[in-house]
Amino acid sequence: MSRFKQFLFMFIAVVLLIVMVQNAQKVTFRFLNWQYEVSQLLMVLIVFVLAFVLGFATAKWPRRKQDDFTPTPTQR
Repeated sequence: MSRFKQFLFMFIAVVLLIVMVQNAQKVTFRFLNWQYEVSQLLMVLIVFVLAFVLGFATAKWPRRKQDDFTPTPTQR
């Protein structure tokens, strides 16, 4: 892993840790008719992990090659 990636990973981890420690109070999470009271620390962690997983999955999503592109008559 390059030094820049290591630095970036450590920076994000430290910022996430600071945000989590400063936001340890309880919050109410509402979704449709469900209502949960959870620690804001836990919510930040869950949102971060979901964003990471979605970003990683999007980056690994198979892309259509430019050669496979067939233009429509209006794109010629």
